[in-house]
This record gives sequence, C-alpha cells and structure tokens, in this order.
Amino acid sequence: MKKGIGSMLLLAGLTMLVSCGKESAEPDYEDASDYMALEPGKTILYQLDSIVKKPFNDTAFLTISYQAKDVVDAEITDNLGRSSWRVFRYLRPVNSTNEQDWTPNMTYMITPLRKGVEVIENNLRFQKLIFPIDQNTVWKGNTHINTTPGGPLDYLDAWEYSYSAIGESFSPFDTPIENTLTVLQADEALGVQNEKPEDPDLDAYRTYSVEVYAKNIGLIYKELRYWTYSARTLDNLGAPAQPFPYGKTEGGGIKLRMISHQ
Repeated sequence: MKKGIGSMLLLAGLTMLVSCGKESAEPDYEDASDYMALEPGKTILYQLDSIVKKPFNDTAFLTISYQAKDVVDAEITDNLGRSSWRVFRYLRPVNSTNEQDWTPNMTYMITPLRKGVEVIENNLRFQKLIFPIDQNTVWKGNTHINTTPGGPLDYLDAWEYSYSAIGESFSPFDTPIENTLTVLQADEALGVQNEKPEDPDLDAYRTYSVEVYAKNIGLIYKELRYWTYSARTLDNLGAPAQPFPYGKTEGGGIKLRMISHQ
C-alpha cells in the first residue's frame, strides 16, 4: 500500500513539474487582436493632419487638417481567402459638425490572424501587430511591399517594428486612454536637427513612424514623417545653380489622433 501511495505521489510530482515547465516555456501573452475592435458599426472619430509640400516652395511643407471617421462595415473574404473586416473612412472639414459634410475617402481591410494582424490600405499590405506582444518582439512589417530603391515607396524599406509602453496610458489629446500599446515602426535620420536639414549644403533624410493602439478600441494615434533633402548645388563660379538654389525637399506625412469612439 505504501508503495502504491509513493508511486502516486511521484507521478503527481512529475505531472506538476511538466506542467510548470510548459508554463515557463509558453508564457501567457496578450492576443494582438485584442487591440482591434472588429464588429459592424464600430466607429472611431479622428483629427487627421495631412502634411504636404507647400506649392511654389522647394523646401517647405504645410499641414491641412480634417476630421476623419472610420466605420467598420462587414466581415468579408480577402483575395487570399482569409476572413477580413472592411473599413470605410470618411472626411469632412476639421471644424464641421454637419453630418452631411462627410465624403468617402478610402476603404481598407483589417485581417486578424493567428499570429498577428494585417492591414491592407491603398493596396499595400502591412503586418501591423504580431504575436507575442512583448518588448523583445521585433518584426519587419513591410515585407509584402515593393520598396525598390528610387521607387515611390522606397521610404518604407527595411522598417523594423517593435513594441513599447505595453499596457500604459496614452493621450491623443487631453484625455488619457488606458491599456494602450505603442508600435515604433521606423526612426531614422541623417543630417537632421530639430526635424530640419542641419546643413543646406549636405543631403539629409528623416523617416519616423509610430502607431498607438488601445485595447478593445483600435488605432488611437498615428504619426508618420518622411522626407529627403537634396542639397543645393553650385555652378562653376560658386553661385547657386538652378533649378533648386536652396536645395529641394521631397516627402510628406500624417498625424491621426482619436477624438472619440463608439
């Protein structure tokens, strides 16, 4: 009888060891899809600041602001046969309160997967979130995009996404939102000071992109800045050469801040 009890205790002890081993090998991470609220009618209202080149100026940018409204429409199947959610975006003047002012702007898709979340916008597929959500997780989120050097999308090349500020609060405006997740996508610079070219006689570039998601809400903040500066050139007499005597800057950006959601 004592032998039987001893065997049972040994077996129970081994079972507990195996169980503990499994727990340490596979920690209980959060699900990336928890940071996407995907149901028909889900609506997020934003202020969208679009950063574009200033007309008739080779180096300056200007900001044009709108209100943006993203509305989850329906669950559909994407061109790879996967279950996805279609989202409509509408724009209206930044100070408008008239519901009749909303005009369609774009349609994009959110695809929750077993190992993360993909978003397709303007026919570009981004791997926005990935499992596990941990500060040691790093991934290349733009690998499905053609970033050929010299092409229109080369600024998206080789971005390494990473998580930070997991579970912390974030304020798109004045009101803090709890349980958020920051995804740093790119932060590169050369010859830059105070977000401008440091020396007008030297080439420079800046690429910065970050997104913040809130649990059970979705995207609450996005900031993208990208530009390249080609230095001014001089003629044989040392005078500024045409057509860009003060250098030339190309690029743009966007800032998206959540106002409310329902």
